[in-house]
Amino acid sequence: MSADRVLVTHAGSLPRPDDVAETVWARIDGKDVDEAAFKSRLDSAVREIVGRQRDQGVDVVSDGELSKPGFSTYVSERFSGFDGRSEFQADDVAPFPNLAMRLFATDAMAHIIFSNCVGPVELKDKDAIHEDIDRLKNALGDAPPESAFMGSISPGQIAFNYPNQHYDSHESYLEALAGALSYEYNAIVDAGLNLQIDSPDLAMAAHSRSVGSSLTDWKTHLPLAIEAINKALNGIPKEKVRLHVCWGNYAGPHHCDVPFSNIVREVLKANVGTIYPEGGNPRHEHEWRVFEEVELPDDKKVIYGVIDTKTNYVEHPQVVADRLLRVGKLVGGERLLAGTDCGFDTFIRFSQVDPDVAWLKLRALADGAELATKELF
Repeated sequence: MSADRVLVTHAGSLPRPDDVAETVWARIDGKDVDEAAFKSRLDSAVREIVGRQRDQGVDVVSDGELSKPGFSTYVSERFSGFDGRSEFQADDVAPFPNLAMRLFATDAMAHIIFSNCVGPVELKDKDAIHEDIDRLKNALGDAPPESAFMGSISPGQIAFNYPNQHYDSHESYLEALAGALSYEYNAIVDAGLNLQIDSPDLAMAAHSRSVGSSLTDWKTHLPLAIEAINKALNGIPKEKVRLHVCWGNYAGPHHCDVPFSNIVREVLKANVGTIYPEGGNPRHEHEWRVFEEVELPDDKKVIYGVIDTKTNYVEHPQVVADRLLRVGKLVGGERLLAGTDCGFDTFIRFSQVDPDVAWLKLRALADGAELATKELF
């Protein structure tokens, strides 16, 4: 954290280079892949993407999630107990079949595979997370590891996307997921990196679902999901953890989204040092007012999303600054970081934002944070 300016970060995923994307898709399609060559290419690609983030003015960088097919779907590769394929539904898109076809009848969606939990969830690949960590730390060079973060999925998001067909209850499923994920969480923090837990389910469960999920009532799920996060974080310093919450990174109407004010009190119960909601898109930009009504605990900070990741408009730096200032004047500039609403490539090539435009948006984010700094500090 900086005591004299608004630091810049983002939600994790960034546009993959074409050759990396094609190789990951080839693996999903069951094609033969030269794994040694792929790992070598990942090494260079992460170095490139870390450098490019710095060039755009990003202070707290990531590996772009380049090794993963998606921010959540990587679990099928690294954990046992998952098989088959589940179907995702969103209440805001369902009344608009033509829009649904444009959004979801794509090559990208064909490579997004949410499966079902059909057996015990256990870590089967302990090396993958350490390979990601080593790759990112090498790319950082002389920069300290705390200048970077790595994303990891939440227990609740897995339960949301991967219907339970094995455990005797939603609660026992979440408990098993928390136990399995704790290894990954600890590995990231032990390496000195910041941990970002991605948990869109905390907001999305009110308007969308995977068919057959044990998550039947979002109001019941919300506190259970927070409890599962806290179990998985047991023993991890909260100041090393940021919790990202969003309403789904797809270009739907989002008119069925639950208000942030309805979930914020539960979100604040998570044992994390930073909460990270979205506030840059037209559906949620007004929700900075939540911080007028709900006092941010003294031991928490905010990364506030001020860049929309669903449109190709490049926000003017003054718009970015204004969004930051509204929150910064309520929580204090020293407790505010600038972020994007979500990732720019949450699943490979699923984003509606052109890859080159994504980098322009990051530059606008940094320029806006600089303008906000002048007023807040």
